[in-house]
Amino acid sequence: MLILPALASLFTYLFWRPHQIFSALQGLSINTLIGLALVAYVLDLKTGWTRPRGSPLVVLLTCLWAWCILTVVVKAPENLGIELAKLTTSFLMLIFVSEGLQSFRAIKAMALLLMVFTLGFGTLGVDQGLTPSVCYRRADDAVTESAEAAVGFDGRPCATRLQCNEEAGVAGGEFGCEHPGWLGTSSIEGRVRYLGILEDPNELAWVLTMGLPFCFAFYEERPSGKRLALLIAGLVITATCVIMTKSRSGQLSLMGALGVYFIRRYRGRGAIAALIAGLPILLLGGRSGEEADSSSTERLGCWSEALSMWRENPIFGVGSGQFTEHNSLTAHNSFLLTLAELGPIGFLLWTASIYFAFKITIRIQVDLGADEQAAVARSWATALLASLTGLVISAFFLSIAYHPALWIFLGLTGALYGAVRKHAPSFRVPLTSRDVGLVAGVDVALIIALYVYLRLKGA
Repeated sequence: MLILPALASLFTYLFWRPHQIFSALQGLSINTLIGLALVAYVLDLKTGWTRPRGSPLVVLLTCLWAWCILTVVVKAPENLGIELAKLTTSFLMLIFVSEGLQSFRAIKAMALLLMVFTLGFGTLGVDQGLTPSVCYRRADDAVTESAEAAVGFDGRPCATRLQCNEEAGVAGGEFGCEHPGWLGTSSIEGRVRYLGILEDPNELAWVLTMGLPFCFAFYEERPSGKRLALLIAGLVITATCVIMTKSRSGQLSLMGALGVYFIRRYRGRGAIAALIAGLPILLLGGRSGEEADSSSTERLGCWSEALSMWRENPIFGVGSGQFTEHNSLTAHNSFLLTLAELGPIGFLLWTASIYFAFKITIRIQVDLGADEQAAVARSWATALLASLTGLVISAFFLSIAYHPALWIFLGLTGALYGAVRKHAPSFRVPLTSRDVGLVAGVDVALIIALYVYLRLKGA
């Protein structure tokens, strides 16, 4: 199965950004690795390792991808090349994962890789957060300075950015006070982060939350002392790193993911247990004071602007990826982002895709029998349900509708559906007209609720 090493290379490039760390890899592009993954997928098809199968989830996301491109053609044709490259990258990752991984063994191998990524990013973030702060010269303030004013850390320990500027004898904000980390990383305003698509602390916290449930799945598959230790380590590292990101959405997302396991084990009492277990995360993390108030006010303004964009462009929206062409900031809400950029049709396709992914994981847990293979499927379905729960919570506060990580996890859900059907051909999860009506009704209720909320807040 050639698709596995090809995806491992592609995801390593996408998440870890080795070309930003090692100068020897600067010439490597993501298009090269996508091309290699495409060749691997085609070879797997020709050799019989992989067979075309499709699913309603893939159909929905294909329609969403096509609609995104159409909105750009209609609303911003001058940006078609850029947006087509972004959208197709996420779409191909969905196809490679959903259609390329056709067995439980392949799914577990990919989940293991993502779990290792989670532990790696979490460990890096914790180390970064525990490293004493050092004065840091900002790139945008140093471009006009002499060569002596190099961008980066200068070695002076600090407690605040004001201290760094006063010691340097400058009046402006040339310096920050940040935590240095491995691989040339640094915090931003004291919040730990990584590089590339995880440069935003909120998105780092979200991706960690998405990967943590795989630690539970590996333990449930074969309980042992070593796997229990790995699970505990994953919980501690992830929770600590999420706290250090100071991401409120990440903390809520982590509580939601853990809540799936508490509720599964303890039913109604599990929700209370999850809330109690998550209180330390909420109390220790997050921003407060003027910074938090400013962030909330800013987010409400973006939400209001998203609704205004949709009212002015009721069919196609402003075009996929075009929100920041009409507003200085992104929407900070994936639901409103898709409504503003894609209109009601694109919004329905996106929410229906998320809904159907949930439906797959739930039906696998409810409909399968009691044999060993079914137990494995149920365990991985629970892990993906927990990941999707964290995804939806974060989606209310982040603009992640087209984020590659989201499409990768939707692809894993599609792959699990295909693997289950391979062992139980009679298993089906249809997308019915009732489902579409339910999603449309929830969409309308959500938009009305957000509109009323914004009016009450005066936004």
